[in-house]
Amino acid sequence: MNGAHDIDRTKTHEDEGELDPREAARLLERTRREAKRKFDVSSPLLSLLGAAVVLVAFGAVWLSVRGQHPYTGPTAAGLLVMYGILICWIGVVVRFRRRATAGLSGRSVRQEWANAAVVVVALVAVSVFQGVLKHDGVSHAIVYGIYPPTAQLIVLGTAGAAIQAAREDWPGFGVAIAVMLVAAGSAFAGPRGVWLSDGIGCCVAVLGYAAVQAWMRRAPVSE
Repeated sequence: MNGAHDIDRTKTHEDEGELDPREAARLLERTRREAKRKFDVSSPLLSLLGAAVVLVAFGAVWLSVRGQHPYTGPTAAGLLVMYGILICWIGVVVRFRRRATAGLSGRSVRQEWANAAVVVVALVAVSVFQGVLKHDGVSHAIVYGIYPPTAQLIVLGTAGAAIQAAREDWPGFGVAIAVMLVAAGSAFAGPRGVWLSDGIGCCVAVLGYAAVQAWMRRAPVSE
């Protein structure tokens, strides 16, 4: 009798230890969301900084061209401010990414390098085509005005949308689409106004992204 009782008790404990498949799926999703939240812990602040960077960078170029008649293109001082700010910003992002991805290896690292390579090659191609436009005698208003910010932002937005869609990061996908729309619409502002329009438009888009990130961090993780 005692043996049968022990067997029944053992079976009961084993049954209680079994995890329902639906419960396991919920637990896995909760763990994934919590891990993603920890991974993105500084993202809202990073996005706020990015919004300020893009506004100041494009604003500096706009200040250097707004009084040009005829239009000749951004001055050396304006470009120095813009690229200096962007280089510092890239350094901050790289440092943050290294800290956030510490310990990752294999496929994740290869994907990061592949994504970076796509963006770099695309921007180089944009610059090469700008040289072609200059060589063919296209006006300075196009070569040094409308084309550079429009083409570069569309390329960056397209690459960003593809990357974020692959990660199923829909807020990131949305801001990438918004950047492309801002670039296309700002082209109508002309060679001088395009810089200010891009700066304000992208700043607003990134601020919206930061707000969404902050809200998602505070949203409770569903059981």
